Amino acid sequence: METERICPNCHKPLAPDMPLGLCPECLLKAGLNTGPEPATGSSASSGFVPPTVADLAKLFPQLEILEFIGKGGMGAVYKARQPGLDRLVALKILPPSAASGLGFAERFNREARALARLNHPNIVTVHDFGQVAAGALPNAPAGTLHYLIMEYVDGGNLRQIERAGQFTPEQALAIVPQICEALQFAHNEGIVHRDIKPENILMDKRGRVKITDFGIAKILGLTADNAPLTGARDVVGTPHYMAPEQIEKPRTVDHRADIYSLGVVFYEMLTGELPIGRFAPPSRKVQVDVRLDEVVLHALEKEPELRYQQASQVKTAVENIANTSARALNAPGPEARPNPDALERQIAARDYHLYIGSCIRRGWALVRRDFWSTLGVTWLVLVLLAAAASFGQTTHHHGVMTFDTSVLSALLSGPLMGGLNYFLLMRIRGQHVGAEAAFAGFKASLVHLFLAGFVTEVLTVLGFACLILPGIYLLVAWSFTLPLVIDKGLEFWPAMRISRRTVTRHWWQVAALALVLFLLAVSGVLACGIGIAVTVPVSMAAFMYAYEDIFN
Repeated sequence: METERICPNCHKPLAPDMPLGLCPECLLKAGLNTGPEPATGSSASSGFVPPTVADLAKLFPQLEILEFIGKGGMGAVYKARQPGLDRLVALKILPPSAASGLGFAERFNREARALARLNHPNIVTVHDFGQVAAGALPNAPAGTLHYLIMEYVDGGNLRQIERAGQFTPEQALAIVPQICEALQFAHNEGIVHRDIKPENILMDKRGRVKITDFGIAKILGLTADNAPLTGARDVVGTPHYMAPEQIEKPRTVDHRADIYSLGVVFYEMLTGELPIGRFAPPSRKVQVDVRLDEVVLHALEKEPELRYQQASQVKTAVENIANTSARALNAPGPEARPNPDALERQIAARDYHLYIGSCIRRGWALVRRDFWSTLGVTWLVLVLLAAAASFGQTTHHHGVMTFDTSVLSALLSGPLMGGLNYFLLMRIRGQHVGAEAAFAGFKASLVHLFLAGFVTEVLTVLGFACLILPGIYLLVAWSFTLPLVIDKGLEFWPAMRISRRTVTRHWWQVAALALVLFLLAVSGVLACGIGIAVTVPVSMAAFMYAYEDIFN
């Protein structure tokens, strides 16, 4: 039975199709602070006095100017109605002083046409654009007033909604993919926003995201590539949301600056704070999935080359976390087992690239977050496994090679290591599970964990007996078998097959990861043997992060 959803602000029941957990009434209450006339005090100091509703109505006889919405550095916005089409629109008036710049008219027409082609459900649509004589307006210089007629969004922006109550992680995970879709569409069309911030991200009363002011910066000539033409010296953007290159190297700005700004917005939605100076990851400030730390920090890399290169990559990462969070609440069971062929096709449909440094960094962050409990549980399992291996140990000789085997170790290695994998996965996914989670392998998929551990160990040993190289290949290829059994609920043989086929696609990457993690683990011996108590758990956590990157 599905749990009833409640609005966190007014505590009223929510309709099933409300995606962000906010009711339409609260969205509207947090909406635009509209009014009949613009305030003139602050506008006068900035040099641009927005026209009154009555004055503007004289210039736009084809529209019914209803009310003033607001003013920013890029113009003033009014709510209006098109009687012929019986629809509400937003009328944006650009500052008259902008039209005095050299080449403005040509740039305005070119960029406005490009904006009008941005037809996407998460981008505010530009219906029309043009210019009217501004001389008749009080306090307006002689010349023309350039305008854009845009889609009217009945709601508020993220800043106003945030003031009504901080976003929950669930709401943030629903909003960010929509922002990414809009950015990716615009970037594919060669348009960079350059001023992504909460004020430019609107939400209608049904929770749908709409990004506004695409390309306005370029129209006003505030971008570096227009500086030689217009003589503008301003760097476009809002300081706390700007990518470092927008300030340090404005001529190098590309679509990746929007990804940085998105990272700032994402961080602020999760924590309620801006990532200024030396800031802590989101999970250190609020209770969120620790995997979100990597997404946010990756987007906030100072160097553009180290960030996500496409907004679609951010969307994929966020959706993967959102999709696996619900599954992480319960241990996998037989009833949750997916179709292995369908799962294999799903995994094969997407490629992967392992970043070894990122895996280790996240592994260390996980261990440091719950230091003593993670170390204690990891070593408890390893000590139990070592004790099992010491009972009934038999030595086998094959030519120059010697193998030590233990029946008890073969019986327990699968459930014990599978349970430890499950414990680490739950910690990675933000679930504060206890030590009992490390023994989940004795409750969930016990038989298949035993068979997976036993069969892979026997076949790998046989591979080493056959000129060593087959054993090395199988050791790496089957390294994700136990996590697939305990996490996906697969039977042992499909799990072995999916692990082998997936790893084989980039076998050398996985082998390099395994080698680096092995060297990291044994390097702890150099610290008087004590360091290995930390390096082994870090290596195992890093390997589970690699599993998440590849399979989830």
